[in-house]
Amino acid sequence: MAAPSQRIAIVSDMHGNLTALEAVLADARRRGADAVWCGGDLVGKGPRGRAVVALAREACDVVVRGNWDEAVAAPERSPWTAPAWYRDELGAQALAWLASIPFHHDAVLGSRLVRLFHASADSVHHRVRSGADDATFDAMFEPTDATGAVARADVVAYGDLHDQWLDIRRGRSLLNVGSAGNELDGDPTAAYALLEAGDAGELSVQFVRVPYDVEAEIAIARAAGIPFLEHWIAELRSGVDQRRA
Repeated sequence: MAAPSQRIAIVSDMHGNLTALEAVLADARRRGADAVWCGGDLVGKGPRGRAVVALAREACDVVVRGNWDEAVAAPERSPWTAPAWYRDELGAQALAWLASIPFHHDAVLGSRLVRLFHASADSVHHRVRSGADDATFDAMFEPTDATGAVARADVVAYGDLHDQWLDIRRGRSLLNVGSAGNELDGDPTAAYALLEAGDAGELSVQFVRVPYDVEAEIAIARAAGIPFLEHWIAELRSGVDQRRA
């Protein structure tokens, strides 16, 4: 007997943008998602990290940590320091929870072992971009000190890059789900992915874009007085990384 189909919404990189996360979660519900996974970077950059953490704890079935989560909530593990504003905005309870979330998550969907982490199999701070060489691509699926003694994955989903793409090589699939709160591919709409296991065990990926009220989120950021406000506003409006603009 065939297994029932499963549809997983994978969100990542909300960066304190509650307006965008709410829009993405509503869209995922409309599309019939059975579960929501979060690839980290709930906080940093945007104004409402504490509210994003609260909503993620309520709405997401799986949450793994990102580089901003670590820099804000567990700075002793991070090679760089986040502005203190973000720690102060979160408060003790949210900080403690962020510091406790796992590095990765494994699940069998259909007939495939799917692994979720934020940036790479080695570290939340090690960035792997699209078009990586074969050795780098293959390493994304292997067990590491960070993942522990796990099996080689068939599918890896991650975030960090704020750009959506799928790369399939030698029967393995590497997908970047984009950013729900700070997409930087030139389109400022919120981004996430749907990963679906069909009745026969096959997997399919759908990249989704969701409009949201950018100006409302900008008004909240202005009122909050976040660090690097103008940089954040420009990215929300343009979908362009201001470090490269």
